Amino acid sequence: MNFQQGYRPPQPPKPPKSKLPIVIIALVVVAALGAGAYAFVSAQRAREENERIQALADAVAPYNDTYLPGIYVDGISLGGMTAQEGIDAVLAQINERQSGWNLGLTYKGHLFYTLHYSDFGVSTDVGSVYALLEPLYMKGKVGTLEERKAEMDDVAQNPVHAFTTESAMTDERLDSILSQIQEQLTTAPQDAYLAYFDPDQSDPFVIQPEQYGTTLDTAPFKEQILERAAEGKSGNLEFTTTPVAPSVTTQDIRNQVTLRSKATTPISSASTEDRNSNIRTAFSRINGQTIEAGARFSFNKVTLDRTLKNGYKYAIEYVLGMEEMGIGGGVCQASTTVYLAALLSDLQIVSRVSHSDPVSYTTFGQDATVVYGRHDLVFKNTSGGTLYLTAKVVEKKKNSYECQVCIYGPKLEDGVSYTLRTDTIETLPAPLTETFNKDTEHVYVTYKDEEPYLVRKARDGFVNETYLLKWKDGQLIEEKFVSRDTCKARGAVYAVGTMNRE
Repeated sequence: MNFQQGYRPPQPPKPPKSKLPIVIIALVVVAALGAGAYAFVSAQRAREENERIQALADAVAPYNDTYLPGIYVDGISLGGMTAQEGIDAVLAQINERQSGWNLGLTYKGHLFYTLHYSDFGVSTDVGSVYALLEPLYMKGKVGTLEERKAEMDDVAQNPVHAFTTESAMTDERLDSILSQIQEQLTTAPQDAYLAYFDPDQSDPFVIQPEQYGTTLDTAPFKEQILERAAEGKSGNLEFTTTPVAPSVTTQDIRNQVTLRSKATTPISSASTEDRNSNIRTAFSRINGQTIEAGARFSFNKVTLDRTLKNGYKYAIEYVLGMEEMGIGGGVCQASTTVYLAALLSDLQIVSRVSHSDPVSYTTFGQDATVVYGRHDLVFKNTSGGTLYLTAKVVEKKKNSYECQVCIYGPKLEDGVSYTLRTDTIETLPAPLTETFNKDTEHVYVTYKDEEPYLVRKARDGFVNETYLLKWKDGQLIEEKFVSRDTCKARGAVYAVGTMNRE
C-alpha cells in the first residue's frame, strides 16, 4: 500500500463530543445577561417613575394650601391665595360693592336722603360665600397626584368663574322713603282772597295773593332710582315738582271788585258849609257799605232820619221851587249822586222820585229826591256778586268841591260801558196866575205898603225822558228807558209885607 508522504490513514471515527454543557453555559450566560438587563431596566423605570411622581408632587405642592390658578369669584382671581385670603378678598369686594353705591335724593339743593343698597334689602349671606368658596378651594387637592394634576391642568385650560349670590332688590323700603318725601314736597294751593275793603284808599281793596301748591309724582323717579341702583351709578337725583294752580287768583278777585261806575255832581260855590256838612254826613254812612247779591240798598235806611241828633244841620232846601231852611238840606244831592252811580252800574232801580223842579247839579230826570219816611231811593244788587260803595266829597281845586260815588263789583262785560241821555219831549206853558205870599219872617219884605218882592219868576214846565245807553267797543248797542219826569210849570210868586208902618 502506497502512502503518499504525509498521508495518514483513516482513523476510526471518534465518538462525537456532547454539546449540552455549551448550551447550558450559553443559557446561563444569557440568563445572567438578561437578569442584569432586567435589573437595569427596572431600576431605570423606577428612577423615571420616581422622577415623574416627584414632578407631579412638585407641580401640585404649591397649591396644597392655596387656590389653583384660573379660579375666579366675582371677577377676583383667587389663584395662589390661601383659603382665608380668598374669603377676605371676596367679602371685602362684597362690602365695597354694597356700601360703595349711594344716591342722594335732593330738591332745590336740599338733601332729603342718601340711598344705599341696604335700602333695597340687597345683602349677601356670609354662609353662602363659604359654601361657594370651599369646593373651589378643594380643586386640585383631592385624589392621587395624577388626579390632582389633571384637575389643575383642566382648570388652567378652562378657568372657573363663580359668583356670589345677593338677595334680590325689593322696593318696599324705597316706597316708604319716596312716600315721606312726597308728603314733604306736596303743598296745597292757597286761593287769593279779599283781605279787607278800605273805602278811603285810592285802591280800596287789599287782596291776599294766591299761592301755587306743589305735587310730586314719584313713579318716574322711582324708575330712575332702580335703574341707577342696577347699574351701580352713584350721584344725586334732583326731584322736580309739578305746580298746582289755585282755584281763585288775584285777577279773579279783581274781576269781582272792578269799578263798575263812578258818578260825580258839582257842589255849587254858593253851597253853605252846613249844606256841605249834610252831604258829608250822609256820605259817611254810605262810604264803605257792601251790598250782597240780590240785596237792596235803601238810602234812607243807611243815612238815617235827617235830625240834629243824627248829625244833620239846617241848610237851604227847595220846596215847590222855593228856598226854605230845613234840617238836612243838601242830602238830595247825595242821593242824586248815588242814583246816577246805580244807573251807570246797570242796577235795578226799585224806588226813586224826581224833584218837582230842576236842580243845579244835574240834568232834570237824572236826579233823586229823598224825604225820610216818604220818598226813598232804593236799588237792587243785580250784578251777581257783592257790591262795594265809596262816597265822599272831593276837593277838585281850591274851594271847588264835588260829590263822588263809586260802585265796585263784578266786572262788566268786556268793552261795555254806560251813559245817560235825557230828552225833553214836551214843554208845559207857565201859568198866567201869580201867587202872593205873606212874608211873615220878613225875609224879602216887611211892610204892607212896600212893593211885592218877586221870589220866583214864572217859568214853563217840561217833560223829560231819560235813557240808559249801553256801549260796546265804542258802538251804541242798546237804549233802555229809565224814566219819564215832569217839571211842573210855575207861575210867578211874590212876597208881600205883613206890617203897617208906624
